Amino acid sequence: MSLEQQRRFWVIFFTAIVLAAFILPFYLFDDLPKIYGAFLFWCIFAVVAIIGVGVITSKWRE
Repeated sequence: MSLEQQRRFWVIFFTAIVLAAFILPFYLFDDLPKIYGAFLFWCIFAVVAIIGVGVITSKWRE
């Protein structure tokens, strides 16, 4: 993959993550009777975001 393709992938990836952080909890989990469904989402969200940032920073060279 070229640098431009990688950049486009990561921009789309993090845009999707940010949109999911707003759309899922406030619209899809709005009437969820139990809290652990939302807690599971935030745990998975955090792990995906941390892995994404880890991959980006591991490839970052001067």
